Amino acid sequence: MKNKIAFLGFVLIAIALCGCYSFTASTLPSHIRTVRIAEIDNKTLDPVLGNEIQTGVQELFRKNAGKVRLINGDADADFNLTLLSYTNKPENYNSADEVETYRVTIRVAVKFYDNVKERMIYEAKSLSADGVYDVLKNETEDRHGQERAIEKMQDLIITNALAKW
Repeated sequence: MKNKIAFLGFVLIAIALCGCYSFTASTLPSHIRTVRIAEIDNKTLDPVLGNEIQTGVQELFRKNAGKVRLINGDADADFNLTLLSYTNKPENYNSADEVETYRVTIRVAVKFYDNVKERMIYEAKSLSADGVYDVLKNETEDRHGQERAIEKMQDLIITNALAKW
């Protein structure tokens, strides 16, 4: 009986630890100690949107690669973002032909370059993320749709960039 209880305890601990994984600086090559996240190249007409994406990427980078310093000058790696497009379109209509939900879509290009080894770490020519908001629930484009799309985009950028190491 004691063996069964011990085995069950071991299994429960192993299962609990399986979900405890995240990217950290230890997963990055040791020669990458500094990263420069360049000012976003914004191809849209919304200047605030680019800043929000860049700020969020910086925060997530600090959180997920804490031992790597973000700097403004020459760095071991350069992280470049281009905000390619932003759209806000009706998605669903009700029986009275009124718009119920809209879909905000953001497209971004990403380049993550290793200056030490002179090679591309990660590149995406067009990442897309969206956020739906419901006008019947008094949700708004900037507060709900954009926030949801930006959050998804930031997570997608960091997850993909750090997964390529």
